[in-house]
Order: sequence, then structure tokens, then C-alpha cells
Amino acid sequence: MSGLLKYNTSASVMIGEFIDDTDGKTAVSGLSLIPSVIFLSKNGGAFTAKNDSASAVTDPNLGGWYRCSFNSTDTGTLGLLQLGVHVAGALPVWDSWMVVPANVYDSLVNGTDMLNVSGSTLLDTKVDGTYDLQSVLQVLAAVLAGKVSGGGTSSITFRDLADSLNRVVASVDSNGNRSVVTIT
Repeated sequence: MSGLLKYNTSASVMIGEFIDDTDGKTAVSGLSLIPSVIFLSKNGGAFTAKNDSASAVTDPNLGGWYRCSFNSTDTGTLGLLQLGVHVAGALPVWDSWMVVPANVYDSLVNGTDMLNVSGSTLLDTKVDGTYDLQSVLQVLAAVLAGKVSGGGTSSITFRDLADSLNRVVASVDSNGNRSVVTIT
């Protein structure tokens, strides 16, 4: 696989190396690589001629390689995009790319975006019995950084960080051992 392509956008890629079909070693330049001989398979679908109307053009610096353009129709399906070219005078050439959403492409290739990662699933993960990660973090924050009242008494209260509710209320003995804990 050659890399990533951005979903539903135009792209220009190098295809090749086209090798002479008689000797099996000589690079071939000057082939007529019109759109009707450049076939694409989108995510396992049947091969069809590429939609972009431009022919592939020989690279001036390296024989046997051609610049091939795709349009938004060619890259309009997420997943594997496979290319196959069978043209007289050269051995077959094939290649493939992964077509990914714009956000993924811009994050991994351009560095102009960040991957969208939802933390809601993680926060809903059960950590202890019926307590999910979000609830556990709220309790930890209250106990570690919230206001505390009742020190030296039989009931200690830990407030949430916003100081809007009692997050943890614990009944304690004279040694500070918790016997009953209520979490809100």
C-alpha cells in the first residue's frame, strides 16, 4: 500500500514502474495511459476506469513512472482504493491506497488537525462495581482537593470541587477508620 488519500478530494500520485513486457527489465516511458486503461477498485468493488479525465503523464526524471490524477469521485469511497493498469508494451502495474476521512488525513499527513477521539465511552467504563470512571474521578477529586469538614468528629464530609454538593460523607470512629461511606 502506498499510503493515505483524503476522502472525496482530488489527488495526484505516482504509478509505476512500467517495465517492458518483452525483456522484463527496461523501464518504459511514453505509454498512452488514458483514463480508460487505468482501473480502480473501491473497497473491494469491481474494477472500473478512473473517473478523472486526465491521462497519466511520464515523469521527466525517472523513466517508467507516471503522474496519475484522481478526482473526488475516484476518492469518494472510504477504505481500500486499488489501481490496476494493463497496457500494451508494459507489464501490469498495480498499487493501492487507503482512503480516509479528512480529519484522519489532516491529522496524520498534514499535521493540521487532531484525531477526533471521544472520551465518553471511556468515561462510561465500569471501574468498580457500578461506578464508572467519571464517578470515580469525581470522588477522587473531592477527597483529594475538595473542601473538608468534620475533622475530629464522627462524620467527615468532602465537597465537590465546585463546592456545590457533598460528594463523600464518611462515618468514622475515634481512629479515623471509615465505617459507612455515602457517595453522591
